[in-house]
Amino acid sequence: MSAARLALRVVGVAAGVVALGSLAWADAPPGQYAPFDLRDQSIWDVKTGLRWQRYAAPQMSFAGAVSYCAGLSLDGFGAGAWRLPSYKELLTLVDESPHTEYPTGAPVQIAIDGNAFPGVAVNAPYWTSSLYPPMAGNAYAVDFSTGAGQDVAIASANPYVRCVHY
Repeated sequence: MSAARLALRVVGVAAGVVALGSLAWADAPPGQYAPFDLRDQSIWDVKTGLRWQRYAAPQMSFAGAVSYCAGLSLDGFGAGAWRLPSYKELLTLVDESPHTEYPTGAPVQIAIDGNAFPGVAVNAPYWTSSLYPPMAGNAYAVDFSTGAGQDVAIASANPYVRCVHY
């Protein structure tokens, strides 16, 4: 993975002092994500038209995830504008060229853009809103250590949550 590309932009001028903010680009294919400020809590996927929560929420139940996303307010998009993504939507974040990170000193494979979505936990999958038809009571989830989908039990599993705005 290449280092994040950064650019500086003027974000404010007061009393003769110029405040600079950094603008960053993801390592995804060119044009995938709109440029974003490193302080932004969401990122816009130009290809799909979806806006994603950059920093995942902690692990929680399926019902908790649905409620959490419905109440989320980020970057000017208020409660009711966010939701739990579908399986197909969450798969659009999977990086086809996984990279290695060393969050605890040991190598960990990460299959999501680390610049666009920093600090991705991969010890559990991420919820989707899509139910798993072959097994009642299960929903699809995406594992960002491999990029693979899997089914998890709605009643007992506690995957992570990354909300989407449409």
